[in-house]
Amino acid sequence: MPWHKALEYAESLVLDDKTDWRLPTVSELETLLDRSVLYYELRPIVRKEVPFRDTLSYWSSTTFGEQTNNAWIVMFDGAYVLSYYKSNSYHIRCVRGLQKAGEF
Repeated sequence: MPWHKALEYAESLVLDDKTDWRLPTVSELETLLDRSVLYYELRPIVRKEVPFRDTLSYWSSTTFGEQTNNAWIVMFDGAYVLSYYKSNSYHIRCVRGLQKAGEF
């Protein structure tokens, strides 16, 4: 889904009676990558302890600096961290809890 719909979806999600869901920041998403393990083309893989491991691309909640029409995504197929137009459609992983200090 596009970025704005992804934000709305996460904020309105009720799962297991929990209502404090949100999109993760780009830094949070990036922690799912295991940079100590490399596969073809010297790219890290998704950490083994991460549930629902896949190779899809996911939105973060982080806008791309002054280019507010873009937001960061993490592409788990190749471990790329890139920014794309918020009108593009990507997958989402919702997280719970407060954002860390200094995060967007």
